[in-house]
Amino acid sequence: MKNLLAAVLLLSLGVLVSCGQKEMSRFPDYTKLQDNLYIKYFTQNQEGREVQQGDVVTLNMKYTTEDDSVLFESGAGQPPIQVPADTAKYPGDFMGVFIGMHKGDSASVLVNADTFFIKTAGMPQSPNFIDSGSVLKFTIAVLEVQSMEEMQAVKAKEAEAKQADEMAQLSQYIQENNITVEPTSTGMYYISRNKGAGKQAEAGKKVKVNYSGRLINGQYFDTSIEEVAKAQGLYDERRTYQPLEFTLGQGQVIPGWDEGIAKMKEGEKATLIIPSKLAYGANPRPGGVIQPFNTLIFEVELIEVMD
Repeated sequence: MKNLLAAVLLLSLGVLVSCGQKEMSRFPDYTKLQDNLYIKYFTQNQEGREVQQGDVVTLNMKYTTEDDSVLFESGAGQPPIQVPADTAKYPGDFMGVFIGMHKGDSASVLVNADTFFIKTAGMPQSPNFIDSGSVLKFTIAVLEVQSMEEMQAVKAKEAEAKQADEMAQLSQYIQENNITVEPTSTGMYYISRNKGAGKQAEAGKKVKVNYSGRLINGQYFDTSIEEVAKAQGLYDERRTYQPLEFTLGQGQVIPGWDEGIAKMKEGEKATLIIPSKLAYGANPRPGGVIQPFNTLIFEVELIEVMD
């Protein structure tokens, strides 16, 4: 949770706050939960499932400065947040607000800025654009309450469905593109485009590889080749386009690359069709083109095997 809070705070570095030292007493319509932590309910759903310690709470959340400058908002292009419910660990601990709430509740929570940034988000100090004595305003809406086991079961079921959908799309791609090679035992498709005559790639050796990567729908997401980058709208003038160097078989690249490149000799070109289980699975880099359970297709050329 600390990593999440710190990450979303970095999105707001351009916001300037000019409010002076403010006290919670400026907000008389809020109820004090503990020092530096106040709440005002918009909706209380007593019929909803009550949050217990150890539950996972799924919620939409927005938080702002005291003068209502938005620092973060889920639901505005961002998915809901999931947090573990726990008792407060110190006065003003925002994470202690959820126990006793119910599914369907919505509320505004006031937190002392220094308490939140330093203790909850784990930052060394409040950002310089935040007045340390000011208040942060959190608007939260509880969407779901689950035990950890229930949450994990739901995620496992969702992952199973997405993996099945990925395999259906991959099967359709193989059929539509008349690919006749059989997949390897791991499920990867290796299609040699021309044989190489140089040294064989082997685990433990450093290799140089040129590549272009795309999704199964044809969208390119990366390449080491400048001409391809320009043609596909990926060109970045700050980047040096050159073959990727890595040691084969050491986990420095995705498993599908370790497997596929090991089949090649210097000078060989090949297509690697790599299911997500051999790529980024359910956890690709956030915000990128690659989504969970995406099959990846790489055009690769083994430039050199270094001793």
